[in-house]
Amino acid sequence: MSISFSLARPKQKVSSIRAKISVSGVSIFLYTGRSVETDHWDRKKCFVKSYIGKSTTTLLIQRLKELEIDILTLLDQYKNGKSKMNFIELQSKLTALVDRPDRKKGEPVAKFYQPKETLIGFLDQFIQDCESGVRLSPKRQKLKPTSIGSYRTTKGYLLKFQEQTKKILSLKDFSQSDIDKFSDFLIIDEEFAMNTHAKAMMDLLQIIKYAVKLKKIPAAKMIELEFDTRREETDSIYLTESEILQLLEIKDFDDPIHEQVRDVFVVGCFTAMRFSDYSTIDPSAIRNNRLEFVQKKTGGKVTIPIHPVVNTILKKYNNALPKVPKNNEFNRIIKLVGEKLPCLHVPFIRQVTYGRELKEIVAMKFSFLQTHTSRRSFCSNEIIKGTDPLIIMSISGHKSHKSFMRYIKVSPDQYADKLDGIWNERYAVSSENKILI
Repeated sequence: MSISFSLARPKQKVSSIRAKISVSGVSIFLYTGRSVETDHWDRKKCFVKSYIGKSTTTLLIQRLKELEIDILTLLDQYKNGKSKMNFIELQSKLTALVDRPDRKKGEPVAKFYQPKETLIGFLDQFIQDCESGVRLSPKRQKLKPTSIGSYRTTKGYLLKFQEQTKKILSLKDFSQSDIDKFSDFLIIDEEFAMNTHAKAMMDLLQIIKYAVKLKKIPAAKMIELEFDTRREETDSIYLTESEILQLLEIKDFDDPIHEQVRDVFVVGCFTAMRFSDYSTIDPSAIRNNRLEFVQKKTGGKVTIPIHPVVNTILKKYNNALPKVPKNNEFNRIIKLVGEKLPCLHVPFIRQVTYGRELKEIVAMKFSFLQTHTSRRSFCSNEIIKGTDPLIIMSISGHKSHKSFMRYIKVSPDQYADKLDGIWNERYAVSSENKILI
């Protein structure tokens, strides 16, 4: 909410004065019923010039100041009053402030102007509705902070895109051309990976769908628009159980916090917990040799048996894991810890799409360690050991087999070794290589 004064006819010798009132995304131009010689108007301050001893302008300044206070009082009542005032009532009361008998016949009192709603302006409303619970998830629940955080990130991309193109995106005029240019901006200018681009496009799609729901734009608009939300399977590493146990054997640390990060990371490797869960584990979650908690990301309740390795680490910290740095710093430290292991000094090739081209990133395995590696390691290790996928999914909290399989990073050789072992157990082979059933 704001108020400012201006001249209705700044090029004339004498001009009437109007007040511009901005409230709820609407600009109201209210004619004050006062006029001034334009020579006495301060264009920088947007107000009447003040002269010592000049009673005419002094009185006019006083009247405008009184009007400003009256307007601000009404706006405060509209926004914060106990008895809620609707917008029509506000308009009527604002008009009444200057609707005096001495007003010239036919002179306008108030003019209401609704500018085109911008995409960023609507996105702010979208985020606010997500935070307040006006807009809910498909399960009719309030959105998680991580989801809302993603929308804020996409807003940042859009602001940067507008700054580069020097164009303010209008909600109603938003077109396929704008989507395509924004897509190029993310991929070519920002050099984002395919999956980062897809996430921004999915966020934008949800924003436009909400605009349709609120009837800000016609439903037919959705038929015209296409959002490229394609994702790609990423080549991400996981640690074998042997590598995880070797990680636990490291004794020389450059900083005490590095040991704590290592320990908390290993807990994740044997529980399938996300970083948001294993970095904030509460002693009250431990019951009857089980971890029982509600996942922060999904809101799903999971029960995890405590692995002997996890039990040893919990006892080390009296069942209260130490506080560890935030995600980015955690990722930096776990790479430094992994660098101490010779078994992780092996090249790893990661294929990822950048700038619409499939590129290969080659680096030592330890350099790809991050918080999510622990969750991926649990799922992959249990699969290769033959654990029923449904059991693993109940521990990891995955709701679909498709999303679960994204976490399985077992190599073809490991699958071949596993099948070879199954055959050896299934069949007893005689010295003559005859299969005995």
